[in-house]
Amino acid sequence: MPAAVQDKRIKSANRVLEILELFDASRQTVTVMDVARALGVPQSSTSELLGCLVKQGYLQRDRHLRTYAPTARVALLGAWVQPWLFRDGRLLPMMDGIVDESGQAALLGSLVGTVLRHVHVVGTTVPENARTGSDHSLLHSPMGKVLLSTFDREIVRKYVHRLNAEADPARIVKIASLFEELDQIRAQGFATGLTDDGHHAIVAVLLPPSSEEQLSLGILVDRTSLEDALPRYVRLLRSAVSSHLGPVLASHTQRPRYACAM
Repeated sequence: MPAAVQDKRIKSANRVLEILELFDASRQTVTVMDVARALGVPQSSTSELLGCLVKQGYLQRDRHLRTYAPTARVALLGAWVQPWLFRDGRLLPMMDGIVDESGQAALLGSLVGTVLRHVHVVGTTVPENARTGSDHSLLHSPMGKVLLSTFDREIVRKYVHRLNAEADPARIVKIASLFEELDQIRAQGFATGLTDDGHHAIVAVLLPPSSEEQLSLGILVDRTSLEDALPRYVRLLRSAVSSHLGPVLASHTQRPRYACAM
């Protein structure tokens, strides 16, 4: 296959995923121009791609309003993944409840390669750099650190070596200090820290370990409120996980098995 054709197909595949993530972030119908502006691509290419997704049954088009929306097929695509979390409807209502009770945003994080990615975010006031699909340093993000706390030390050491080699000098992590912090996270059961913009903080805990994928759960708060409200946020996260996921832990979870993704 010619390289130009292959590159075009890769770009098209990336744009399809970006469109689906755009719907997840906006949670409303969109027009061709909405998508073109968001993705920074020509209107003609956007219209062609949306039309293809309509034909495949992933989007529906309102001919009068000229808007697009996902179909049930999109909602069902991943229903088989960790069904005790998603298909049974436990995780998403839990995150909605956290938002309602705390007045803050709830974040779901996953390890993607060597970064921590926010795979789902719920909340009305979320800074752009914390929204669904945003990537964060595994060694600096509280949600990344709670995931690292489940790793063997040798695997953590490999991640630190790899990421330090690519980091700015100010972001270099000392392995001894990180090990101490991870020990503390294991002991207390949660992690805290500032976001990259320095204006917000995150309180993060682990979701019950799964043989499929370990996930972390966090609350995004204004940094000025963290110290006074930290105990309340920790109690809220623990209570939400226990009440929504507790009944299924014994039959659906086990210690995760990690491979080093270097």
